[in-house]
Parts: sequence; structure tokens; C-alpha cells
Amino acid sequence: MQPQEGYRYSMDPFVLCNQISLFSRRDRILDVGCGCGIMSVILGYCFPQTCITGVEIQTNLAEIAQKNIINNKLEQTVSIINEDIKHIHLKSSNKPFDLILSNPPYKKRNTGRLNPDLQKAIARHEITMDLKMLAEKAETLLRHKGRFMIIFPSERLPDIEQAVQATSIYPEWIRYIHTGQKKTPKRIIFSGRKDITTQRRILPPIYLSVDSIANMNMLPEHICP
Repeated sequence: MQPQEGYRYSMDPFVLCNQISLFSRRDRILDVGCGCGIMSVILGYCFPQTCITGVEIQTNLAEIAQKNIINNKLEQTVSIINEDIKHIHLKSSNKPFDLILSNPPYKKRNTGRLNPDLQKAIARHEITMDLKMLAEKAETLLRHKGRFMIIFPSERLPDIEQAVQATSIYPEWIRYIHTGQKKTPKRIIFSGRKDITTQRRILPPIYLSVDSIANMNMLPEHICP
């Protein structure tokens, strides 16, 4: 389920989830800005023994996410919190997370046209959360050697690297996402590790064919790593 009008997920959650590898099957995962819960549902199917928490600031989206969790019988694996990520702390989350992932708003505040639909505006523009704040919050909530992953427009890679530079999260690898063999990359997946300094790797690019884009409504088990 997702809103008929307003925020609607794209193919980004499917691509990001397909690139996730866990330290163990019982990892604790935090989905920041979970929207209607699409990534939490996918990961709940792929990794049923994990503990997944989805955080969504918009009440109507959080309510839809909760319905999606119930409809997919994932209540034992996934929990949804209607809260601003700034108010989530280790005390409220019991213990650190092994993996924090996000498909965050990708447009800088005061750039481009702000959508008149508030739901879309918050999902697309850095109104309630920007990269710097997201990286800083991820640092406080990740365990030692935990992983931080986001999917973002490729042209904003310098902003991602600048955001983590002031934290103990170090770039691990990046992967460019192309919508065609001869097209420039539209998205990038960034993976960083807390307290681990390694030379950043550039993984082979991902090319999304017309067929793969058309099949983004595939069953979750078909996209599990």
C-alpha cells in the first residue's frame, strides 16, 4: 500500500535492498525515512530473523507503513516508529544497530521547485533531514564496525563524502547505477563503515535494463541478495 496521491516510491528501494549484505542473520537494521515501509517489507522477507526498525516523521506514511507490516505478517520482524530521526537515541532503541540504510530526500533545501504537496516536498527536499544530520545520527546509532548505506543522485557524491568526513564513518565502497549502457549514472549507492578506515572501492556499475525497470513489482524473494 502507498498513497494514491503524494509520495510514491520509485525503483531506488529495490536497487538498494539488492546490494545489502549482513554481518549475521540476527542483525539490527534501521530504515531511516521509511515512507510506506517498502524497504522494511523487502528486508523483512529477505532476512526474517533480523530486527528491523523503520522510522518515519510523517504520520500518514507511518500509518501506511504499519498497515503494510501487518498485511505482510512481519510484526515479529519489523516495527515502525512515527518520529523525527533526531529524537531517536540509543536509550530509546535499546542497543546500537548493525546496519543503517536510507533513501533520503535528494534535493538541497532552497534548490529547485518545492513541490506544493507537502508529503512529496518532505520526501524530495532536505526539509526535515539533510545529509550532514543523517550521517551524524547514523554515527551515534551504529555499533562499532557497523555499516551505513544510502542511495542518492550520483552528482551529490561529494556532498555524501563531506557529510561523513566529520564522523567516524569511513567510505567503504560506492556503486554507480545506470539506466542504460550508454547513459550517465543517475544514482549512486554509498556504503560506509564506522571506525574502519579502508581504501574506498568503486564496485562494478549496475545497469538497469528496460525489463528490470518494468519488473520492479517482482516478489521480494526475487531481489534478495
